[in-house]
Parts: sequence; C-alpha cells; structure tokens
Amino acid sequence: MIHPLIAELTEERHRQGLSLAEAAAAAGLTRMTIWRWENGVHVPGLLEASMYAAALGYTLTLAPTREVTRGTA
Repeated sequence: MIHPLIAELTEERHRQGLSLAEAAAAAGLTRMTIWRWENGVHVPGLLEASMYAAALGYTLTLAPTREVTRGTA
C-alpha cells in the first residue's frame, strides 16, 4: 500500500515533470529509494519524507487533530 503522503508527492512530481532521478537528486536521495516508496515497497521515515517534500516545494507540518490539554501533574 502506498502511503497517502507519498501518493500526494508522486502526483506533484508528475505535475512538475520530474523524473525519479531528478527528484531524487534534488532531495539528496537515491532513485531506488523514491521508487520503493512510490510502489509501496517501503514507507519513508520522517526525515527522508521531509527531504523529498522540500525538494518538491512542500513543507511537512505537525498539527494536532484535536485540542491538546496539558496535565498539571
């Protein structure tokens, strides 16, 4: 199964007309690494996904899905 983040980045790579090799070089990754992600063989770690996203003009952001309350303990 392809991770939803990678599916979005794959679409963006295609929109930009970049080959796997071009996108990989821009991200500082190997072509095979990105191929494995795009074909569901592996799921990227946060650092590598962030590098790939940045190469395509994206920024990964952590945001809560609900309000987080902090305890006082």
